[in-house]
Amino acid sequence: MTPRRVGPLRSLAVQVPVLLVIALSLVVSAGAWGLRTIVLRSFERLEIANAELDLRRFANAIDDEVGQLTVQLDQIVSGKAGGDFDPLPQPAEGAPATTAGIACIFDAAGALLSTDSRDPAGELFQQVHPAEFCGRLEGHASLAPVFSGRRVSGLYDAEGIPFFFTAMPTAEAGAIALAHYFSPRELAELTSRMEISIDFWSMQTPNLDILEAAAGAALSLGAPIIINRRSEDVLQVYWAFQDTAGEPAFLARANVFRDLREIGDETVLLSALSMAGVGVATIFLAVLLVRLLMISRLTRLTQRLLDIRDRGLGSLRVKAGRRDEIGVLAEEFDNLLQELAATTQQLADVSYRAGRAEVTEGSLHNIGNALNSLLASADAARKRLKTDSSGKIAQAARELAEAGNLTERQGKLAQYAALASEEEAERLKTLGADIERVLLHTSRIEDILESQRRQGADANLAVASEALPLINTAVRAFSDGLSRNISLQLDNSLMGLPRVICVRSIILQVFANLLANAAEAIARGGVDRGEIRISAAETDFDGTAMVDIRIADNGAGMEEVELVKIFQRYYTTKVGRGHGIGLHWCANVVTSMGAHLYAASPGPGQGATLHLLLPIAPKG
Repeated sequence: MTPRRVGPLRSLAVQVPVLLVIALSLVVSAGAWGLRTIVLRSFERLEIANAELDLRRFANAIDDEVGQLTVQLDQIVSGKAGGDFDPLPQPAEGAPATTAGIACIFDAAGALLSTDSRDPAGELFQQVHPAEFCGRLEGHASLAPVFSGRRVSGLYDAEGIPFFFTAMPTAEAGAIALAHYFSPRELAELTSRMEISIDFWSMQTPNLDILEAAAGAALSLGAPIIINRRSEDVLQVYWAFQDTAGEPAFLARANVFRDLREIGDETVLLSALSMAGVGVATIFLAVLLVRLLMISRLTRLTQRLLDIRDRGLGSLRVKAGRRDEIGVLAEEFDNLLQELAATTQQLADVSYRAGRAEVTEGSLHNIGNALNSLLASADAARKRLKTDSSGKIAQAARELAEAGNLTERQGKLAQYAALASEEEAERLKTLGADIERVLLHTSRIEDILESQRRQGADANLAVASEALPLINTAVRAFSDGLSRNISLQLDNSLMGLPRVICVRSIILQVFANLLANAAEAIARGGVDRGEIRISAAETDFDGTAMVDIRIADNGAGMEEVELVKIFQRYYTTKVGRGHGIGLHWCANVVTSMGAHLYAASPGPGQGATLHLLLPIAPKG
């Protein structure tokens, strides 16, 4: 035979690669997602760090511009003569790039004394008038520290216009302040020189973008940095600058073009392709290993089983091969096949015995029919014996012998006839007793046959029965054939016993076997006067209330090992006869009805006691 073909969708050769492909897809997808999440976030953090670095460089550049203005103020203050000096002299050759465009002089009370301005590029007057600038600065909070003797430097927001600003107190006057307009041109030159992309504006600029207004509001509340992912190509990082009064007044935005993100995308793609390539190679190797280690071996195992099916169980052995899971499976399967072969043989034996049992049942049926005929004949003979006239014949013979007119020969013949009639009457009486015993034993045999027949069809024949009548019936049937040197005694403990659960016909057979076993033990013991004593008592056995019926004899007794062996099949103590089935059968049938049977003996030559424990029937 050849193995059955397996459908493609059910084949391991297809299912395993499909499962591996699904697993690979999940792994690659999860890996790509994980790489994208981890790598791109790492690159994004790097981009943000670069943007923060650009903003710090920009802040340092602003500080440098303010520092140049502060140096210019120091030069102006140190170069004045008396109280008369030019607040905005012409810058000398090599002067700093950032020069003051507005100068404001205040007296000690903070009142504006004079204003001076210079606008070489013509950008300042397009934004603010110097007089208005200084007028708004009069009384401003930025100058409060100056009149307390401290220098003030930084950015100044003039109604949305950014200025580099510095101010310091003077001994002759109250204070002097210089300002330089931070124009878009200068912002472009500064960021171009630093090679960064920075946008800069005042938070008071009208019509701000929503995102920029929100960033400014958040930064004004103390947030150190705001990140806006406006698109996949540009990352915007915001930074707030304080004015000279210490309040957030200007907003700077670093625009980071996301070149690193493109590198990250390429890295993720290459990593995913690498994982996919490794996965494909893994799948190929796994499929090859599955075919070599599993499918080919399973196919050989299947073919081996088909060979066993053709040749019969037990004809071949399943070879385990390598000591792995499949090898263990083959070994266990081989053990299972051997057990199955043994079970099959046992089943054949059981079937053979069942056939013999069926034949036996038919034989029992035939025996029952013959016994019915025997019972009918014996009953008819008993009826005829009841109607015999042997007594009347004997009476007539006696009367004839007593007549006086008979000859001597006639008298002797009459006496002989009278004696013969009496002897015949005695024989007929004995015959009647024998017929009664035949009827009794035949009835017992018929009950046994009937119980055997019913036992195969009805599993619950046990009923509540009186114990003493059962014992009396068994004793009466057994005592007729009892040897004259054996006495059988019934103990007073048998009186008043509760009802027991049993199958009556089977218990009668058990009693007959136990009494016969006791008589046999007495015969083997060679005692002059044998004695069988039957007694009983209520007891508890394994939590069940029972009646313990004891059949004790003073026969050969038993050793301790024999107390168990006598109930084994084919074990017998009879010499030259016996099959060793009686007590074995008794123990089995007693156990089947919930009862118990065991033996006890003090030792060889000291007799033995057989205990038959029957369950007590529930009351009611």
